[in-house]
Amino acid sequence: MSLMQVQNLSLQQGERLLIDDLSFEINSGEAWIVLGENGCGKSTLLAALAGWFKPLHGQILLNGQPLTEVAPAQRAKSVAWQTQHDECPFPLTVLEKTLTGRHPHLSRWQWESAADLALAREQLTLLDLCGFDERDLASLSGGERRRVALATALTQQAPLMLLDEPLSQLDLRHQQQALQVLREECAAGRSIVMVSHDPNHATQFATHALLLFGNGQWQAGVLADVLNTDCLSRLYHHPVSAIEQDGKCWFVPVG
Repeated sequence: MSLMQVQNLSLQQGERLLIDDLSFEINSGEAWIVLGENGCGKSTLLAALAGWFKPLHGQILLNGQPLTEVAPAQRAKSVAWQTQHDECPFPLTVLEKTLTGRHPHLSRWQWESAADLALAREQLTLLDLCGFDERDLASLSGGERRRVALATALTQQAPLMLLDEPLSQLDLRHQQQALQVLREECAAGRSIVMVSHDPNHATQFATHALLLFGNGQWQAGVLADVLNTDCLSRLYHHPVSAIEQDGKCWFVPVG
């Protein structure tokens, strides 16, 4: 089932055209990875998909309805957006921050339920943050804060998750742990669009890829059709080679 449709979307920052006439659709259970050089429009695209950046032209449909016509409260129930920079202006504990993922599901004066607390703690445990409930968010390392941000997005339980570099600052073990959690979310029917700077995350996680070349050009499709050495070498303006191991293809820069 099509969860989100992107139709002839163009995005511009200042005088620079980042994405021109982009069309693709996200179906239930799909995992999309967005790749491209710094400044090519990856974060801008996620902001547009979340309804927080106005396109130059084109439209985005959420469950068949123009995103601009979806009420903010309903949009927050349907789309979870983990931004690249997760700043918190207020002193919060880890559990308090994670529980903000439940706010779209609460009425104005409603408190979180025991079920909400259990769900938040479950996501924290999945990301190796068990026992962090009362830790001050400001006391955490960068990688720990990124895992809390991902746990918050998971706690939102939205059908579509937009994740902007969720694995940045994570060590190798916690990257693999987070990827496993995301694979399980997709297996359960949730859809994910994830920005990354590592094409090997696609090999481990994605069903589809979107390559942004930064000059308006793009390429989107099933992972096997899009992710190859020719496309990646063009994308990064640097030669890339592939290594086959255990039935998977791993990409490495040459030289």
